[in-house]
Amino acid sequence: MITADRWQHILGVARKAKALALKLRPDNPRFAEDMFVLGLLHDFGYEFIEANQGHAQVGGEILQRSGYKYWREVALHGDESVLDMSDELFVLNCADMTTGPKGEDFTFEERVAEIGARFGLDSAAYQKAAKEAEILQNHPLYQKIK
Repeated sequence: MITADRWQHILGVARKAKALALKLRPDNPRFAEDMFVLGLLHDFGYEFIEANQGHAQVGGEILQRSGYKYWREVALHGDESVLDMSDELFVLNCADMTTGPKGEDFTFEERVAEIGARFGLDSAAYQKAAKEAEILQNHPLYQKIK
């Protein structure tokens, strides 16, 4: 189920994705529009699951059936094992990892710490977030958006 806080996170990610897209491709406002929509759709899978597991895959599957061109990005967002990211997935992951659970603007470090405080420093969620933040900050496109 999507909570009021989750809606704030979703909107924050959408706005951040738009801003990052404009930094990455300043002469392409359509890309920024597409990334805003991608941000709006990235967590809607929470509406269809019981626990916090699998929201990305569920959302991606629904969007694939609907013919949405960035369904893979939704399905793969937050997956730290995906190293060969499309530009769209990179933007989405950066936006998601720098937006707090209530839409706050966070650094990567603040977001990872928040996930650790919420789930525990021994949790898989924390380990995954720390790895993802490291990968994103070492990605070739990171210098263009920071």
